Amino acid sequence: MKTYKLKAALAVLLTSALLVCSACQSSEQQKNNGTSAENAASSVESENGSDVDSKQDSEDLSAESDVETSEVSKDNATDTTDDKEKGDIPALKDDDGSDVGGFYGDSGILIYNRTAYEMFYGNDDLAKDYANAMSRIKNALGDNIKVYNVLVPTHCGVTLPERFFDEYGISDQKQYIDTIINSYTADIIGVNTYDTIAHHRDEYLYFNTDHHWTGLGAYYAYKDFCKAAGVDYLKLSDLEEGTIDGYYGSLSYYIDESLVDSDTVHYFTMDADTSTTIYDANGSDPQSTRLFHTYAEGSNAYGVFLGGDSPLMVCKNNDGNGKKIAVVKE
Repeated sequence: MKTYKLKAALAVLLTSALLVCSACQSSEQQKNNGTSAENAASSVESENGSDVDSKQDSEDLSAESDVETSEVSKDNATDTTDDKEKGDIPALKDDDGSDVGGFYGDSGILIYNRTAYEMFYGNDDLAKDYANAMSRIKNALGDNIKVYNVLVPTHCGVTLPERFFDEYGISDQKQYIDTIINSYTADIIGVNTYDTIAHHRDEYLYFNTDHHWTGLGAYYAYKDFCKAAGVDYLKLSDLEEGTIDGYYGSLSYYIDESLVDSDTVHYFTMDADTSTTIYDANGSDPQSTRLFHTYAEGSNAYGVFLGGDSPLMVCKNNDGNGKKIAVVKE
């Protein structure tokens, strides 16, 4: 029982914490600093204590896809295809070139296939700067702390046809992530989720109207992290799924909502004995909370995950084995 609940608590952590790792940053800012509005998460792990900490800080990172071969589904289901062989990257559905897209220049949002996409702009110098920053963090933490850097593609890098990349100057996120992982100067374990996400891009991994990924997208990254960390992961069949329909997310504020399809927020819970506390930016004013706020609805539906962003969240696994992990949102 304790082993299951340890894994369950880790599943809560990664599925939830990675989901909220996002920044509401404008595309012009992205062009200047090479970051984008999806996720890069860094985890530090030690052998003592049983707390799970999630400290949320600045911007987010990304990646891209470039091979095409089957069909992408546009419904909001969570059907999975774990039986695929690596390299079977699904083709983009109905991309005959007739949908030229609509670009909202002021906000840097492209509408294609009834989906809103934020653009990604970056280069090798920025990727190396990021890798150097991660390396300095690792050096400051010392040899006894393992550092994992979970790098995640944004939506445009996975399901947007390549013909838009030259037209709008979108950067190659796959190359960007590879450059980061090849540029560490310290002992960092880079977790490149690009191939996994691209491998499942015919599934509902990103929202149509929001800069976040979905619960299913976060689940696949959670699996990649567990493999890198040597931790058993839970299967989706071990989790209980909840849904909230009719969601219009952050990108819908900048576009005509009639041009995009609404979203369904999927979240996955499990039988885990945990207690959760949030703190202010000074690490004070503790308040008891929960991981999943299932009453969330409407434009606030994404708040089902952690109730929103907090400077510091500590989740205790009451059946833990003495280990701890910190997840840092960038």
